Amino acid sequence: MALDSYSGLQTSAANWMNRQDLAAQVPDFVTLGEAHMNRKLRTLQMEFRAFGVSSDDGTVPVPGDWLETRTFRLTGPTAGQQILEYVGEEEWDQLEASGLTGTSRYYTIINGEFQILPAPPTDPVMNYTLRYYGMIPALSDTNTTNWLLAKSPDLYLYSTLLAAEAYLKDDDRLPIWKSIRDEIIQDMTLESERAKRPTTRLRTVRSTYG
Repeated sequence: MALDSYSGLQTSAANWMNRQDLAAQVPDFVTLGEAHMNRKLRTLQMEFRAFGVSSDDGTVPVPGDWLETRTFRLTGPTAGQQILEYVGEEEWDQLEASGLTGTSRYYTIINGEFQILPAPPTDPVMNYTLRYYGMIPALSDTNTTNWLLAKSPDLYLYSTLLAAEAYLKDDDRLPIWKSIRDEIIQDMTLESERAKRPTTRLRTVRSTYG
């Protein structure tokens, strides 16, 4: 079966493992493979933006598919644009205890929310723009394909196979599959970085001599 759908991926994974007795576990292997790819893979297709208005207490909800923040920006009619800097919990506590006031400069994540310090004003209200890496849409019986399966079915297959390592134990194929999977992730990362860079065409300048 072709590697272009959730069911096709499951069938191919079982065939590659040559373990039809693990067919019931393959959906779990797909899920575990997706978890690994979400931790390791960062590509253009995973970049998203979220927009909104900051609340009175300076909190902003973390998107449900959020993996990693690229930039967190506040904008307002009088304050212009402010790019916020992430700080860890200990530094946040110190800044908060210092009674920091004025322009919003920092953010952290507390209880599933972005917390801004100092809290932005409510009059005039501040808007936020969050650029972030989001999760790969999970495959399922109702979501039978996604951009990654279409673009890189090989990565999906090897990630699924490696998630079965506990069942395959000392299978000699595991190191080979891991090497291929890691190389694909590296290649896709480089491909995405190249795509972000503008390209220019070299023009041949024809010299004339009198």
